[in-house]
Order: sequence, then C-alpha cells, then structure tokens
Amino acid sequence: MIFFLSSCTLFNQKAPMLTAGSRALSTATPLNLHFADRGKGKTLLFLHGFGANSYTWTKVSETLSQNYRVILLDLKGHGASPKPNDNAYSLHDQAELVTAFITENSLEDLTLIGHSLGGGIALLVALKLDSKVPNPISSLILIDTVAYSQPLPAFIKILRVPILAQLSVCLVPNRLQALQVLRLAYHDYDKITNDTIDAYSTPLALPGAHHALIETAKQIIPQDIEDISSRYGTIRIPTLLLWGKHDRIVPLEVGERLHHAISNSDLVVIDDAGHIPHEEAPAVTLQAIQKFLQARP
Repeated sequence: MIFFLSSCTLFNQKAPMLTAGSRALSTATPLNLHFADRGKGKTLLFLHGFGANSYTWTKVSETLSQNYRVILLDLKGHGASPKPNDNAYSLHDQAELVTAFITENSLEDLTLIGHSLGGGIALLVALKLDSKVPNPISSLILIDTVAYSQPLPAFIKILRVPILAQLSVCLVPNRLQALQVLRLAYHDYDKITNDTIDAYSTPLALPGAHHALIETAKQIIPQDIEDISSRYGTIRIPTLLLWGKHDRIVPLEVGERLHHAISNSDLVVIDDAGHIPHEEAPAVTLQAIQKFLQARP
C-alpha cells in the first residue's frame, strides 16, 4: 500500500527544472528540455514516442554519432525533461517547444527523426517551418508515426478516462505498465529485456510523470487532425518512412497512406518488427537510415 500511495502523490507535484544537459527555450512557458548531444557533422534531431524517452534510440544513435551530430531530445513530460502540472501536452504544444529548440540552437540543414508520437510532432514542425527561408529542416525520417485519426490502443483509451486513468497509474506498478505496453509494441516478446523495461518504467516514478502521461494521452489526436493531414502533400523535403510490418499500434496502412500523401517520400517496411523497429530490428533500421542519409550529403 505504501508503494501505491507514493505513486499517487506524484500527480500534483511540480517537476524540478533541469540544468545539466539542457537549455532554456524561448517559449510562452520556458522549459529546460533534457537532451543528449554527441558527435559532429550534419545534425540529426531525434524525437521519441509516447511514454518513451531518449533510451529508445540507444541501438542506433551510437553508430550514427560516428558520422553525424546526434541530438536526442526528451519531450516535455517524458524522460528527464520537466513535467509541469498543466495541460499543455498536445502535439501542437510539443511542436512549439521543438521548433523553439531548433531556433534557439540555430540548427540548420537538419534531419528531423520522429517515432510514433514524436513522428506526429515532427510532421507538425515540418509544416510549421516549411515557409521559413532557408528551411532549417532538410529531410525527415518518420518511424511508425501517428499521422491520421485512427483507433487508439487500449492503454491510451484507459488513460483518456479520468477516474480509470488515475486508478490505473496508481494501482498498477510502473514496471508492469511498461511491460504491458512493450508487449503490444514488440513483435517478438523475447527481445524485451529487463534493461528496456527499466528504461521505460523508471521515469514514471518522477514527480509529475503520471499527470504528463494522462494529459498527453488525452490530447494525442489533435482536434484539427483532418486539417493537419490535408497539408501533408505540401511537404517537399526528402522523407523516409520506416514501418514495422507487424505494428499493432500504428498499422502499416497509415504508413502507406502517408507515403501516398508525401510525394518525395520512400517507404521501407521492416519485416521482423512491430511498433518500435529501431529497438527490435536495429541493424535493418540503421541500414535504411544510413542509406537515406548518404544519398543526401
């Protein structure tokens, strides 16, 4: 019972501002988003998915940092980034913060890489910066990304129901929450390691984490999603779409529809993977990313 009560007390606590490895952003409500910055060369900015953090890129980022500057950003409410007790957790809110991060750090000739929720944010950022001259984003890599109105997985639906959401995050241990989601996200359960479960579950114990998770789930499909998706055809920069063939969260049909909408796009389907191919099939994912990047020096 002590564990459950301590978990529930996290809802109304405000996350401390982080300083190490972070930078203040010029936004309406400034935040110090946590990030890792390593390597030299053309910049790759990575945005993780819902409930995840920069750990998700571990199996591909080290190799890429040998030839590129790799920035791994923890989104607001995720990982080691602040988790304030507000409701500004929509894709638009996150896109504003990422855009501010790009501007404040004078990032140019940038490849923006987003997975799932992070991919939806990347699409919004690309649309937002499309008219800027020069456009700081030179290419996009979208991995199993949210892009259209679609049926939501059960764990998201639960988090969108007020009382049920609070009961689930308070009464279900963080490791079990993480494992349940990972089992839906992975095609091969044997590839889910204890380290992976720890990496997903540990940040859930931080102050404000449960509040951030619930608010993000409530707003994961923007109210103006039809207007947003109608503009994908205006994206002209080279775009790589990577999709796990067995994705049960954002199915391959979404990737095919997005490929049809973005004329300057390639779609690569990864056979032995579910929703997180960069974790489950890192070698194949890395090969596809490197091929795409090398074709655009």
